Amino acid sequence: MRGPRLIAAVSLLLGAIALPLSTARADALVVVVVRTADGQPVDGQVTITPPAGEGRTYTCTTDGGTCRINDVPGGQYVARFHPSEGRIWAPELVMIPPDGRVELQINQRPGP
Repeated sequence: MRGPRLIAAVSLLLGAIALPLSTARADALVVVVVRTADGQPVDGQVTITPPAGEGRTYTCTTDGGTCRINDVPGGQYVARFHPSEGRIWAPELVMIPPDGRVELQINQRPGP
């Protein structure tokens, strides 16, 4: 009977050690807010991709100028906004933190 108890105790101990390690790193929740040059919300599709084009692409579709993307690893990305109507906006280079919640503002810049 000693063997099963020892195995159970070691399993519990390993689980207690592994749990903080697995939850210590969480990717970022990105809340995207899209506004025109005069501050009005705009709907369309937001895409963020690594600058080199290698790696996962993340997308969301805005509703009232806002959308969310879950589980984005930290790093540098290129954000592109494709409005429901009109021309594609200029891409922006953005930095996503390694974890937590970040608000990503995408603002239409006035043209020349």
